[in-house]
Amino acid sequence: MSNKSRPLRIQFHVNQEELDIIEQKRTASRMTGREAFMRKLVLEGRVLVLDVPEFRQFSALLGRCAGSLNQIARRVNSTGRLYSGELSETKETLEQLTEEVRKIYQQLTHIKS
Repeated sequence: MSNKSRPLRIQFHVNQEELDIIEQKRTASRMTGREAFMRKLVLEGRVLVLDVPEFRQFSALLGRCAGSLNQIARRVNSTGRLYSGELSETKETLEQLTEEVRKIYQQLTHIKS
């Protein structure tokens, strides 16, 4: 659906209490525009906000892992040597990533439709 052309207008009336509820839900969704919020809600059925601490942990671990792998690749490319200590640290980080993905998956499977 094109975001550039919306020539049709839909308008409806609400009382102050309903408007307050709509605004609270829009704010909680972190969406800035009321129109976009209402359109998403109507077209997709709901607005899902995920504030999962495991996502932040996952992101940090992923960054550490990527940095470690990059350092290992540079060293192997320049010296031809691979150090087991670096591999075990990277393996531990990957195991932590796997655990975080498992936690996130568990939380996502409990979201009701």
